[in-house]
Amino acid sequence: MNKFSISIAVFCAGILSGCVSVNEKEVLPETPVQLHPNAAKLNGSLSVALYIPAEHTVADIPLRSRTIQQVAATVDSAVVSIYVKTATPVKVRLIPFNLKFTGIPASLPGVGLGSGFFIHPGGYLLTNEHVVRNATDIRVMTHNGTDYIAKIIALDPVYDLALLKVDSPNNLRFSFIPMGDSTQLRGGDLVIAVGNPLGFGHTVTSGIISHTGRSLFEEKDSEGRYVRYIQTDAAINPGSSGGPLISLTGAWVGLNTAQIANTQGIGFTVPSTQVQEFINNVLSGNGQQVQ
Repeated sequence: MNKFSISIAVFCAGILSGCVSVNEKEVLPETPVQLHPNAAKLNGSLSVALYIPAEHTVADIPLRSRTIQQVAATVDSAVVSIYVKTATPVKVRLIPFNLKFTGIPASLPGVGLGSGFFIHPGGYLLTNEHVVRNATDIRVMTHNGTDYIAKIIALDPVYDLALLKVDSPNNLRFSFIPMGDSTQLRGGDLVIAVGNPLGFGHTVTSGIISHTGRSLFEEKDSEGRYVRYIQTDAAINPGSSGGPLISLTGAWVGLNTAQIANTQGIGFTVPSTQVQEFINNVLSGNGQQVQ
């Protein structure tokens, strides 16, 4: 048994005994965007420095036997698999009671995976915040198997968004997906989702928009920020989190977040309008500076 397996076993035993607890901060609706040091380079930049808008979000496109395949082919090279090493903060106690101000701070090594997609040829890409939470190392693998190190530019814990940056050693321009306007979507519009479910690699699923503006939480704070999710029946399986939701014009209209456990056809996507709000906060330097 290797050291990682032993760490997991000890952690699980500690959790069951009550002697170990995860030391995570609660995400409140007023939690600001987290701006990492590299975000300062973007302060004051125009939006074209981070994303390219699509000419059309929706259109009355004839649905033929290979329409979905053709749309998927246009975006496939911009979708990536993300592999993460993490160090989750925990507190270790000598007694099985989770009392405030007790416990020894420690960290537990772990691994995770998810999906992402390039939104700009300069190497900027999006994924979910929960995919890279507590990350110590982030690797991005493109559709052709090329592996890159990614750095965090900014995080939005409320909207569950993360902006990453990949640098190409040869100043290579990356394939990207243009951003559509999610306010143009209506129930019944056809969409596809692309991701890395369970680490299998690029996978395409399709479905329709089931609902827009879906709120999943009680909105107690009138000044708080809440996600107005796009609901879709396109499958969003574990590992597909962070991948794009694509309209038939080839525009991304949202960032896939989760599917309700023990259900079929109930998945949720952060709409592009709220992703744009996150990006605008990064460009204007509106957030909390973190190291």
